[in-house]
Amino acid sequence: MSTQARKNPVLPIWYAVTALLCLGYVAFPFFYTLRSATFVDGSFTLDVFGEFFANPNHVQVAVNSAVLGLGTVLVCGILGTMLALYMTFLAGKRKMILHILLLSPMMIPGVITVIAFIQLYGESGLFTKALQMLLNLPSAPYSFKGFGAILFVIAYTQYVYFYLNVYVALKYLDYAQVEAARSLGASWGRVFKDVIFPVIKPAVLLSTILTFTSGVSSFSGPNLIGGYKVLSTQIVLSKVNNHLEMASVQAVVMFAISIAVMLLVRWYGRRTRSVQADRTATKVVPLRAHPALLLATRIVVAVQILLILLPIAAIVYLSFMTTGSIMQEIFPHSFTLENYQTIFAKPRVLQPLLNSLEMATLAVAAGLLITVPSAYALVRRPSKAGAVVRFLLMLPAALPASLIAINLINAFATENVFAFNVPLIGSFVILPIAYTIMALPMLLSSNEVAIGSLHRSLEEASKSLGAGPLRTFLHVIVPNTMPGILAGGVLMFIRMIGEYTMSALLYGIHNRPISISIVTNMQEYETGISLAYGVLVILVCYAALAVIFRLDKNRFV
Repeated sequence: MSTQARKNPVLPIWYAVTALLCLGYVAFPFFYTLRSATFVDGSFTLDVFGEFFANPNHVQVAVNSAVLGLGTVLVCGILGTMLALYMTFLAGKRKMILHILLLSPMMIPGVITVIAFIQLYGESGLFTKALQMLLNLPSAPYSFKGFGAILFVIAYTQYVYFYLNVYVALKYLDYAQVEAARSLGASWGRVFKDVIFPVIKPAVLLSTILTFTSGVSSFSGPNLIGGYKVLSTQIVLSKVNNHLEMASVQAVVMFAISIAVMLLVRWYGRRTRSVQADRTATKVVPLRAHPALLLATRIVVAVQILLILLPIAAIVYLSFMTTGSIMQEIFPHSFTLENYQTIFAKPRVLQPLLNSLEMATLAVAAGLLITVPSAYALVRRPSKAGAVVRFLLMLPAALPASLIAINLINAFATENVFAFNVPLIGSFVILPIAYTIMALPMLLSSNEVAIGSLHRSLEEASKSLGAGPLRTFLHVIVPNTMPGILAGGVLMFIRMIGEYTMSALLYGIHNRPISISIVTNMQEYETGISLAYGVLVILVCYAALAVIFRLDKNRFV
């Protein structure tokens, strides 16, 4: 045992406990899924995989998922990077307002976004009907179904990964090089290729992995819009039909697709040049651009802002309409407060919202309890053991949400030592566990940034006064990094409160979340209540956004 370990036995104990939790709830459940896919009636077999790949429809669904993931990366990459460049170099007045608006899709759960788009652009949607009347057409001018519609909705929400990551990376660009290149006559294309891209490349590659995994595992869009089968919807269908072996195979195939792209992206990152940017942020002076380029970018930004505001406005407006008016009138106008009164007057109707608030809070609290000490140890005391723990904590980032859910079903449907020999499927705690697993990578990364930005002199001063590592952590590190820690926690709270993919596979009568109730009410023609739910969740998320900007403004602005 090393001298450091003898002096501070807490660290190896913490690493051991954290590794055990990650193995028990992340790694081992995946092997349960592999066992479910390869062991039928107690015997090893690849028949289920053979059944999957022998069926052209199954293969096509897998191809569809990969195409949707690649399409998501392409559209979100172009849009998000362009918006980040515009906001960095060209945006003038009202930059803060634009930035908050461009981050807004991150604040709205995907299932609410999909429903809003259906209410706007579906066959009976407000925009569709207005366009039909304006052009005097006998039927809807387009069909809001299939690949294009799903990609449209996903691009609306997922471009934020590229936008925020690239926007933050551009803060550390040497702008003198940009100005020098422009003064020497280099085109914007050449400046981007030779000066800007090498610096933002790590952010672009990270965003590529995040958006591909999100796109390939997308569930709310394909499920609610329809017309394009993907693995995520087929996994739920297999689970509903009690064909868990096929669901496991489909989840493993989805994982293989995600891992293949992740490895390809990382290989590209190692093969190509990148620039280590100065970690000191510099002041950006807006640059001059050709009037035509400036006009084109402003039009794109204006259209994007309009696309952001329209769904929110539609949800708010329709939430005050009666369901009959929404279903029967082209432009509903029967104002009512009944939808909100029903939610707050009936405990049974309000309970899903309370469930989601409680489960998201529990997930964030558990995630912070695990990742804050881990981030401190990893940043301040790097070691081989720490590298292993970091890998385990970041592992869920490579796991699609459907796979995490299937893993938990396979591992905890029966007695399991990590659940104290109690089946967890059907219990309240299974969703908070799933949410925590999904939150670990983002919380760890956020906390590493917060702790890494703290000047070491504070820690050294504490130690010089005789404080031990634990006391220094509790009384110096945590209080001084609390704004950043809480900002990351609030961001994950927003993501968890409307989570739909894992919820559709894991929820039960004891933990019915708001996302399931939104969809169920929509399917049962209680559209007004469904949209009122959506407005309440949006209000919670925007309140959380205000908290984020107040706590850790520098990281997001």
